[in-house]
Amino acid sequence: MQLLDSIYTNRLISANSRQRRTNLSYALWFAAVMFLGGIFGLLMLQSGPTASHIAWVVYLAGVLTIFLQPRYGIYLLIFLSLIGDGTLTYSLPFTKNFSSSESLLYLHDALVVSPLETYILFIFVSWLGRGAMQRKVTFYQCELFWPALVFIAFMGFGLVYGIGTGGNVNIALWESRAIFYMVAMLILASNLLTERKHFHNALWFAMVALFIEGLIGSYYFLVTLRGSLAGVEAITDHSAAIHMNSFFVYMLAAWLYRETISKRILLPLMIPPVLLTYLATQRRAAFVTLIVALGLITIFLYKENRRAFWLIVPTAVVIGVLYLGAFWNSGSALGQPAQAVKSVIAEDQANEADQSSNIYRQIENLNTGFTIHQRPLTGVGFGQKFYIVWEMADISFFEWWEYLPHNSIIWIWLKAGVGGFVAMLYLVGKSIMLGSRTLLQMHKDPMGAVALTATLYILMHFIYAYVDISWDTQSMVYVGMTMGMLGAVERVIARPEPQPQKRWPWQQDPVGR
Repeated sequence: MQLLDSIYTNRLISANSRQRRTNLSYALWFAAVMFLGGIFGLLMLQSGPTASHIAWVVYLAGVLTIFLQPRYGIYLLIFLSLIGDGTLTYSLPFTKNFSSSESLLYLHDALVVSPLETYILFIFVSWLGRGAMQRKVTFYQCELFWPALVFIAFMGFGLVYGIGTGGNVNIALWESRAIFYMVAMLILASNLLTERKHFHNALWFAMVALFIEGLIGSYYFLVTLRGSLAGVEAITDHSAAIHMNSFFVYMLAAWLYRETISKRILLPLMIPPVLLTYLATQRRAAFVTLIVALGLITIFLYKENRRAFWLIVPTAVVIGVLYLGAFWNSGSALGQPAQAVKSVIAEDQANEADQSSNIYRQIENLNTGFTIHQRPLTGVGFGQKFYIVWEMADISFFEWWEYLPHNSIIWIWLKAGVGGFVAMLYLVGKSIMLGSRTLLQMHKDPMGAVALTATLYILMHFIYAYVDISWDTQSMVYVGMTMGMLGAVERVIARPEPQPQKRWPWQQDPVGR
C-alpha cells in the first residue's frame, strides 16, 4: 500500500512540475510578444511603418517560431535564403550582414553577422535546449555525418592556414563561411526532419520560394527591361538557375512518384514565371545540367512505368532534336538552351561571347593548375590569391577574381589541399549514392519525389560547380538541407506510415504504406 501511495505521489509531483513548466513557458511567450509588440508600436507611432520595421517584425517572428518548434527553422532557412537574390532583391536582408548598409535589417557597421547565421544558432539552441530540459537529447548520426565533419575539418585547416600565412582575414571569412552553413544544415535536417510530411514540407517551402523569385524575375524582365536582354548578362545571381532546375525536376518527380494531386496540379501552373526567369538568367551551365538531370529521370521513369517511358522519351528526343535545329543559331532567350549545348559539343561554332568566356576559363584553369602544383598538399589557403602566370582578360569589376576561380571543384583543392578535395569528392559521392540506393528501394512512393529531387539537385549543383562559382550562401543552405534529407530518408521510410482514417463509414479500409 505504501508503495502504491509513493508511486501516486511521485506521479502527482511530476504532473504538477510539468504543469508549472508549461505555465511558465506560456507566461514567457506572452511577455515576449507583448514586449516586442510594444516596442514596434512605439517605433511606428513615432515614424510610421517602414519596410525596415516590417523586416524586423518578420525576423523576430521567425525567432519566436524557431523557439516554438526548431523544425520550423529549417523551413524558414530554406524559404528566406532562396527568395533572396543579390540582383533582383538587393535589399532583402536574410543572407546579408547586419552591417550591410543596403539591408533592411542594418544595425551597425561592426556587426558582421547575418540573420541567417543567427537563425542557425537559434535552431541549435532551441533543439538542444528543449532536449536538455526534457532530459532526452536525441542525436542521429546519419551516414553523411562523419564525412561532413572530415570535410569541414579540412575547410577549417584551409582557413587557419590561409590566414596564418598572411592571407586577407576578411576575404578568407567571406570565402569560407557559407561552407560551414552546408554542414550545419546537414546536421539539422537529418535530425529535425523525422517524418514523411517534414520532408515534403521542407521541399515545398523551397519550391514556393523559387516560384516567388520567378514572379519577381518575370516582372523585372517584362516591365523593367521591357522584354529585352540586350546588354544584360543575367537578371539573377548566377546560382539561381541551378536552384530553379530543382523546381523543374520536382515537378516531373511529383508525377513520376504520384505526389498529392494538389502538388501535381499546382507545380505545372507555377512553371511559367519560373521558366521565364530561368531563361532570362542565361546560364549555360544550368541548361546543360538540367539536360543531364532529365536524362537521368528517364532511367527512373523506365523503372516505374515502362509504358509511359516508351510513350514519352522517344517523342521528347525528337522534339529536342527539332528544337536544336530550329534554335542552333538563335540569340533569343528561348534559344539559350540550344546555345548552351552548342558551346559544349561545337565550341568553334559558339557565339563570340561564349567563346571568349570559354577561353577565359581555360586560361584560368591553367593558372589554378599551376598553383596547385606548387602547393599540392596544403593549397594556398582561404584569403590567399591563386598564382597568375598566364595573363587573363580584365574582369576586375569582380573584386574577388583573384580568389574565386570559376572552377569551384578545383577551388577546394586550391584552398584546402588534396585532403579537402578528396573529402569533398567522398561527401558528394556518398550523398548521391545514398539517394540512388533509396530510390532503388522505392516504387510509387511519394517520398521518391523528394529523394529524386534531392539527389539530382546535388548532382546538378556539383556539375555546375565545375564551370562556375557555386559555394554561395543560398546554394550551401540548399545543398546542406538536401544532403541532410538524403542522410535521414532511409530511416524515415523504414517506419510504416500510419494508416489514414476513413472519412466516410462506407469507404474501404485504407492501406498504409
